[in-house]
Amino acid sequence: MGWWGKSADDGSAGRILGAVSGLKGELGKALRDGFLELRRQNGELREELRELRRTVQDVHKDAAEHRRETEALRQELRAADVARQDEAARREAAETLAKADARTDARTDDDRADHRSPVPEAGTGEDPHEKRLEKAAGISAAELICHRDTWAFIVEQAARNAHFRVPGEVTGAKDGATSVVVSGRSLMAILTALNAVRQLGHAADPGDCALARKFYDRIVTVVDTVGPAGHRPQAAGHAGAETPQRAVIVIDDRPGRRTSDSG
Repeated sequence: MGWWGKSADDGSAGRILGAVSGLKGELGKALRDGFLELRRQNGELREELRELRRTVQDVHKDAAEHRRETEALRQELRAADVARQDEAARREAAETLAKADARTDARTDDDRADHRSPVPEAGTGEDPHEKRLEKAAGISAAELICHRDTWAFIVEQAARNAHFRVPGEVTGAKDGATSVVVSGRSLMAILTALNAVRQLGHAADPGDCALARKFYDRIVTVVDTVGPAGHRPQAAGHAGAETPQRAVIVIDDRPGRRTSDSG
């Protein structure tokens, strides 16, 4: 009886061991299969990640190209805007000149009598203004001394003339004055612009007319005296010639001297 019971227990233990061994095998296989599946999924994830990186790089390239195209378009728009502003400024200048011409043509006969252009010199048939333009054209360089505001007004009037060139340097002087060296060509443009304003008469601003007449008269006072810069004769025993001085135009009225009362 004892041996039989022992055999039965040994059989049960064997079956349990066999079941456990089977479970181990199945568990091991399941783990191996699970690891293999994880490796496969990890591989797929890595591939998807690489594809995602390639996509992001392509997006960055497209964005950079888009930025370059946008910047190029902005530059074109800015250039077009500058061109439109220049064209608008030219149109405005042309309209201003056209209005000035229209105002000149619309003056009354009395205005023409009061503010007529200089008449040709008797017996010569020449217009004094045109003669002055020729004299100004022959000046190499002239020094203009005036207040900054005076120079600003002259530039405003002459800037529309094709012959006017803004000097490269404007030096300071005392009492707010400036010294400007202008070419004969620019001086010719200044005279033309000032003459046009002073001829407008009542059709123009009275202040503009007063400034234009005053500045024109001061400039032609010097221009009328110029001539060819030829050699002048020297005293006996001296060779060569003296170089004439540069034309200097001063626009600066000062109070006259007061005379003391006698007695």
